[in-house]
Amino acid sequence: MPFIGKISPLRALMNVSTAQPEWLAQIRHFGTADYLSNPHPRLDELVRVRLLTPANAPIEQVVLRTIPNGEQQFSAMTPAGAQGGMQAWEADLRVNEPRVPYRFAIRTKEVVWWLNAAGIGQGVPFSLFDFKLLADTPAIPWLERSVFYQIFPDRFENGDPTNDPRNEAIPYRNWRRQTFAWGQPAPREPGLLPFYGGDLAGIRERLDYLERLGVNAVYLNPIFSAYTNHRYDVADYEHVDPVLGGDAALQALSGAFARRGMRYILDIVPNHCGIGHPWFQAAKADPNSPEREYFFFGESPEEYVSWLGFGSLPKLNYSSQRLRELMYRGADGIMRRWLRAPWNASGWRVDVGNMLGRQDAQQLDREILPEIRRAVKETNPEAYLVAENFFEAASQLQGDGWDGVMNYSGFSDPLLHWLRPYQQDAVHWQGKLGGSERWPTELVLRTWQEHLAAVPWAIALQQLNLIDSHDTARILSELGGNKALSKLAAAVQFCFPGVPCLYYGDEIGLRDQEGFGSRACMPWDESQWDQELFAFYRKLINLRKISRVLTEGAFQVLFGDSGSLLFQRVLGKERVLVYANRAEETIPERELALPQAGFGVREVFRGLLGGGQAAAEGGVLYLPAMGQGAEIWLPDDSAEFQA
Repeated sequence: MPFIGKISPLRALMNVSTAQPEWLAQIRHFGTADYLSNPHPRLDELVRVRLLTPANAPIEQVVLRTIPNGEQQFSAMTPAGAQGGMQAWEADLRVNEPRVPYRFAIRTKEVVWWLNAAGIGQGVPFSLFDFKLLADTPAIPWLERSVFYQIFPDRFENGDPTNDPRNEAIPYRNWRRQTFAWGQPAPREPGLLPFYGGDLAGIRERLDYLERLGVNAVYLNPIFSAYTNHRYDVADYEHVDPVLGGDAALQALSGAFARRGMRYILDIVPNHCGIGHPWFQAAKADPNSPEREYFFFGESPEEYVSWLGFGSLPKLNYSSQRLRELMYRGADGIMRRWLRAPWNASGWRVDVGNMLGRQDAQQLDREILPEIRRAVKETNPEAYLVAENFFEAASQLQGDGWDGVMNYSGFSDPLLHWLRPYQQDAVHWQGKLGGSERWPTELVLRTWQEHLAAVPWAIALQQLNLIDSHDTARILSELGGNKALSKLAAAVQFCFPGVPCLYYGDEIGLRDQEGFGSRACMPWDESQWDQELFAFYRKLINLRKISRVLTEGAFQVLFGDSGSLLFQRVLGKERVLVYANRAEETIPERELALPQAGFGVREVFRGLLGGGQAAAEGGVLYLPAMGQGAEIWLPDDSAEFQA
C-alpha cells in the first residue's frame, strides 16, 4: 500500500492503525521564509510565525506552544486570511533564547492535534522534534550556493615530482615511504607506506578541470606534515607537508582558488595527533614535561591512550588548558591561524568530531565544541565548521557546536539502505552487520524526516551531504556497478537539504580498485572517462548553484511505495520535484492525488535529466512512465532548466 503525506513517527514505529482525517496531511509549516518573517533572527527579535490549514477543516483554535526559560507557554494564533483553499494563522514569537523550540496545537471539537517538525499526531510530542529557531546565527553566504569537491591530495595529480618521497625511513616501527608510478598498485610489504606524488601544485594545475566541472568549493583531506599518505597522523599542525610542496604551495593554491572565486576548507585532526609529533615525543620522554598533560598516560611511557587502539595516533587530552590555547583559544591558535592571510581557508572539516574531548569518565565535548566555535567564528564569521560523524549527531548540531556534519546518518546511510541490503560495520568488528533485505521506503523517509526534525532548520541547510568519501566504498562499487542507481543517489543528494559534496573521480565513473580501495589515482586520460556521467554531474552541479529553492526551500515528502519515492523542495511559488525508482521494473504512468503539495491551478514540469513532461492540476500530479533511476522535475519555463 502506498503512503502519502506526513509520516507520524510514533504511529509508524508502533505499527498502530489509527485513521486520521485527510485534511491533517494538508497542514503546512516549515522553517523557511514562507512561514517565518525572519528565519535567521537576532536575539530578542519578534518573529511572525505562520501556519497554513485547509480552509474547510473543522478547526476551532490554533495555538503556538513555546517553552521560554523552561516553562510551557501557549499563544493563540489569529486567522490571517485565506487563499487557494488554505487558511493562514499567525502569531508573534519572541526569540528570547539562543535556541527557541516551538510546536503547534490544532484543536477541533473532539481532539487536539500536535504538529512539530516530525509530523502530526494526538500524542504530546517529544521536544527533540520541535521546530527550532536559532538567534544570532546568520546563514553563511558563500556556502548556500556551494558544491564541494573532495580531494585526497596524494591521489589527485602530481604537479612537482621533486618532492616525492624516495624510500625514506620513518622513525616508527621500521616504516618507510616510497613513491610508486601513478595508478600502479604497491606491493604488500610490512612497514611500506605507499605514495603516488599527488601534491598541491597538482591541484593548482587542475583548476581548469574543476571550473569545467562546475564545482566552486574544495574540501582537502589533511595537508599538514605527517608520516602517512592520508596524514591523519599529523606531526606538525604549523606547517604544510613538504611532500605536498610546503607552506608556499598552499599559499599559491589559496591565491589561485581566490582568483577563480572558489573556496576551500582544510581537514584538521584535533582528537589525536601522530606518534611523530614533538608534543608526544616530549611527553613520552619526560613525565615532567609540559606536554605530558596533553595526553593520557598510564604508569609507563608505553601505556597511553590512542585513537581506537591504533598506537600511532595518541589521543589528545583537553583537560589541559594549555592544549586548548595552542589548538584554538590563543590569538595564534592553530584553528585560527590557517583561516587568516596568507592561507585564507574558508573553514575546517574536523576529523572524528564525534569523539573530540571524550574519553571514558572525561566527557568534555559540551565544553570544547562551543569554545572551538567561538574561536573559529571570531576569526572569520563566515567560516564553515563541519565535523566528521558517522552517527546520530543532533546533540552537536543545536547552534552552539558544528555548523554541520558529514551527513552519513541523516542522509546517505538511509538512502544506501534503500538501494541495497542494509549493512553496517564498526571498528574492530569482523564483517558487516546486516541482512539480505533493503529498507522499506517508509523507513528511509521516516529516518530522513526524524534527522531533519532533530536539528534547527538553519543547521539542516548546512549539513554536508555525500554519497561516498575516502572512508567508504565508492558509490558505483557500493551499488554493484549499477549506474542507474548511482545516478539516482546523486540526483537525490543534490536536491536534499544541505550542501552537496562530490568525491573526486565519481563524476567520471571511478570505482574501488585493488590495492587502493576508494583512494585510487585520478585518471587524466579522458578516453578512460564515462563522458555521459560527467555531463550528468555537470547538470546537477549547475542546478544546485543557481537554484534558490534548493538552497533555502522546505523539504516535503509527497509519496512513497514499495519501490519509489517522491519529494519536493518548495519556496514561495518555486518548486522542484524529485521522483526516484529503485526497482528494475518501469513504473507506468501515474496520477497521484497530492492535496498537501500546494500545487497551483495548473503547473507543468520538464525533466532535467530525461527531458520528459509532467503536470499538476487540481491537486493531482500526472507523472509519465519511469524506469530505474531518478528524475528532477522543474517548472517548464524555469531559469534552472534553461541554464
